[in-house]
Amino acid sequence: MKDIFNIENFNIIEDEENYYFLRALNMADNQDLEQGKITDSKGQITKIRTDRERYEENPKNENPKYSKEDEISLEQVYDHIKVNYRKDTNCISLSSNANVSISYGRGRYKDKYIMVEVAKKEFGKRVINAGQYMLEEISKKVAEYTSSISGNSKILKTLNEIDNSQTEEEIKNTIEMRYISKEDFDTSKAKLKKGIVYRAPTARISSYKALNNKQSLEKNKIIAKLTILERVGGMTPIIPHTANNNLLVQTIGRAFSSLELIHYGEIEKEEIIEIPKEIVDMFALLQQQEGKINQIMTDLKREVIRLVKEETDLVEKIRKLTTEEQFEIVENGGEINE
Repeated sequence: MKDIFNIENFNIIEDEENYYFLRALNMADNQDLEQGKITDSKGQITKIRTDRERYEENPKNENPKYSKEDEISLEQVYDHIKVNYRKDTNCISLSSNANVSISYGRGRYKDKYIMVEVAKKEFGKRVINAGQYMLEEISKKVAEYTSSISGNSKILKTLNEIDNSQTEEEIKNTIEMRYISKEDFDTSKAKLKKGIVYRAPTARISSYKALNNKQSLEKNKIIAKLTILERVGGMTPIIPHTANNNLLVQTIGRAFSSLELIHYGEIEKEEIIEIPKEIVDMFALLQQQEGKINQIMTDLKREVIRLVKEETDLVEKIRKLTTEEQFEIVENGGEINE
């Protein structure tokens, strides 16, 4: 799974030693900025705070679900990303794609951004690929539960069929055949509950635009095995106090759709590079062209990173260009610093 969902397979911004992820400053970040809570005497950003820290400042709030000392967990990442997300987690969202950041920053917030520098050798510690992390944690739960099933159970045969599937359609067919079968079906574990809307078991098998065919197949295998174990094998929902795993699966989709990464804990000064919206626009254009002239796009992204970090007058040059002129530079593979 680490190879299939390797972060470098997601059209990222990087140089030889570091990855660079973007954050559109949300309204809470902007309030911190305006109140001087996250800036130094020169007005430079020194940190980005967690939702939990802000939550604790409000005396009207109850005790937070998570503490600063808690380790990262599937439940906490789920609580942070789900639609009605909790505001007391240690998670901070980043994106590997500038176009996603712009859609949030320009559409919901104040069009202000930072770039977070992560050493490649440190990736996976404080910064994780959210979708991959959630899939891995679910896969662990599935493996743990599977180990408790009798070796002659037909459920294990079904799980093996899913593992050997080559297409999404094969996975759907396996689920449909197994789910309608009455063999080994424990009604005490899988009976319907009043007041809950049930969907077809194959509804969870889907394609995400952000994933290639190989990634999508691997994701669907994991979700399919979870579905079989939950609905036929008697596995309880992974997230406590939930009726089923539907919202968990939907949350994984949200993570991949936003190309989301989680920075666990406060983002510190040495990780932060302040960048204007014009530079984010440039990265967005570069990432839109990926695959057309791949090596040129890689070189251009690295050149923009180098110039931003060296604090040249690149920003002013870019600001003077129209959007059409910026796009022409990208399409023709022209050098940014000319």
